[in-house]
Amino acid sequence: MRHSIAPELFEAEIKFTSVYKQNENSPIAIREALCLRERIGIFEPLGQGDVFAGKIKVGLIGFGLEESTGGGGGYGFYENGAQKQAVIREADIDENLKQRILEAAGFWNENCMGSLNRKAAPELQNVIYNKIADGWTRLAGVNLDYDKLLTLGLPGLRATVSEKKETAAGEALYFYEGMEMALEYFADICLMYAEQADRLGLQETAQALTAILSRKPENLREAIQLFYLYALASGVVNYGRMDVFLGDFYARDIDSGTLTEEGALGLLMPLWRMSAERNIIFNGRIIIGGKGRRNEANADRFAIAAMETSRRVAETEPQLSLRFYEGQNPKLMQKALDVIGEGRTYPMLYNDDVNIPAVQKGFGVPVEEAEQYLPYGCGEYAIDHKSLSSPNGNLNTLKALEAVLRENPPERYANFEDLLGAYEEKVAFHADALAKRHVYEYQVERENAAFLLPSALFGDCLEKGVSMVNGGAKYLGGSCESFGNTNTGDSLAAIKKLVYDEKKITLQQLIEILDADFAGFDIERKMMLDVPKYGNDDDETDAIVTRVNEQIGRACIEAGKKAGLHHFLVVNINNESNVIFGYTTGASADGRKSGEPLANGNTPTAGRDTKGPTAFLNSIVKIDPSLHAGYVHNMKFSKEMFTAKRPLTEALLSTYFMNGGTQAMITVLDRGDLEKAMKEPEKYQNLIVRVGGFSARFVTLNRDLQTDIIQRTLY
Repeated sequence: MRHSIAPELFEAEIKFTSVYKQNENSPIAIREALCLRERIGIFEPLGQGDVFAGKIKVGLIGFGLEESTGGGGGYGFYENGAQKQAVIREADIDENLKQRILEAAGFWNENCMGSLNRKAAPELQNVIYNKIADGWTRLAGVNLDYDKLLTLGLPGLRATVSEKKETAAGEALYFYEGMEMALEYFADICLMYAEQADRLGLQETAQALTAILSRKPENLREAIQLFYLYALASGVVNYGRMDVFLGDFYARDIDSGTLTEEGALGLLMPLWRMSAERNIIFNGRIIIGGKGRRNEANADRFAIAAMETSRRVAETEPQLSLRFYEGQNPKLMQKALDVIGEGRTYPMLYNDDVNIPAVQKGFGVPVEEAEQYLPYGCGEYAIDHKSLSSPNGNLNTLKALEAVLRENPPERYANFEDLLGAYEEKVAFHADALAKRHVYEYQVERENAAFLLPSALFGDCLEKGVSMVNGGAKYLGGSCESFGNTNTGDSLAAIKKLVYDEKKITLQQLIEILDADFAGFDIERKMMLDVPKYGNDDDETDAIVTRVNEQIGRACIEAGKKAGLHHFLVVNINNESNVIFGYTTGASADGRKSGEPLANGNTPTAGRDTKGPTAFLNSIVKIDPSLHAGYVHNMKFSKEMFTAKRPLTEALLSTYFMNGGTQAMITVLDRGDLEKAMKEPEKYQNLIVRVGGFSARFVTLNRDLQTDIIQRTLY
């Protein structure tokens, strides 16, 4: 198969590489700014009917914040790997160009920031690249101060940088000079699109683009255009508290008669569609609602419109998320349940009354900053434009238990506490390594990039003349994704009961049974399955699962302190990785067979919650939320629960949140829909489900993921 790739994109990437080489010894901010100029080609031309400018195509080589299909392509200075090089070899281009782009890719394969990070000390590599723990490179969860951008406008932002440069010296001077060049690059993007819009006769689009070049935005159209185009240029993949920074524009335009409510939706729907076309998958967060908003009445009006937009635009992105609290305008929650009940997986629901105190304690920040927590990605939290909390490592806790059971003779574990203690030591050991690796990654970032465009709207970067990874972020921390926590707790509960309390099998026998993947041990497997499971409000099992979760939380917190990070918190967000990590995890004492999926997020193993929704919700509220930075709770409800039984559902959710529920990600569908979709996918193209920390069209998922979702209890 011949791939049709525009030769000019390859030429731009070759030039990008050449500029970097020519300026390899220049100040990092200047080098980055010069390279950014060669990135203008990633912005796709306007088409007839486009309301806003702002589409990008991700190539092989470039500069970004994290690897993401539509998020800028990669982390720092990047090269997108062997699979892209295969595309080059088959591309319909002449051999000379093919050779030159392959040479450029080869340079970056050795010199991109990801490769530099992989060159960490061997003693660190040995404990973070294995089946228990793994690390990777990115700057996820960067949320920008769009309020500052829209208040100052592009001219005001450029003037601020120029003013700071006048009194700067040393590295700060280079930083401001690089920032000036980067903002000039952004202005060139706006100008390019303004000229395109004018040629195409898109007068309103042209006027908005021309306006934001010369002044701050004055209406909703201009504000959307400026914020979204800046987001694309800077490489961020989440959009923050949109009802705050767009709410006043929305209300002003409607109140003045400039727009009708329907006209405003005519601007929001193209924005939603552009976000969906980015195909970011795990990100694309838009936050509405919650405490700490300016002009809450205007923000509420925008929030209602945002939910209506998600109702009309039936896409898997953007990931609309509603924060709420006791005393908030009840119309927001009612609208949210209306939209969710129609089969949308949005908005996701976040309980400020629980989350704000938890964030305040867990992140160690004042309450007014905790009020600015933002869910991002698959469910992690950060502080809006103040904290870096990227989850750049993961821990498979069930694999840790698997290792502990086999690396020592069973007699070493004379009692349950001996076994549990050894497991906890294993988890803490890997948490320490992942925190140290995170510190090393920041070191690599400081030495190689200034992240100019995101730094312009992040933390104290402009005030101090430093990048967000070099002192500009108020809170430089990180987080660690965890997988298998529920299975680990359920397995430990089974071991405690069957081996230590009731002595029905020995630990050696249990290991042999697991090594055999239960072949010939049906009776023993049934015994393990019959031990009460998490999700049924069983105090004994829930206590062990809670201990597993809280221990990994404390281990990460302590690891972060020792490593010198402001915070290092566990997250349990489980995207499709619960299935992927299941492939390499052997049979476990909860009755799970080798290769089967792990439980998704902080929810029961699929189908093991058998006592009804109240028991399920009672179990998942028992974990201390101040020990983590985001735990995902996926829930599946029948449409009947949002129609005939809507009052019951409202009471159920209200009680859950009053009892300490942090959040809910809800999929609503008819019974049998998923099974029918597997048999006749062509009839269910628009069936959207919540996978883990992201949503997807059910028919696009692989069969293992589809099966895992079907097996989750439908209430």
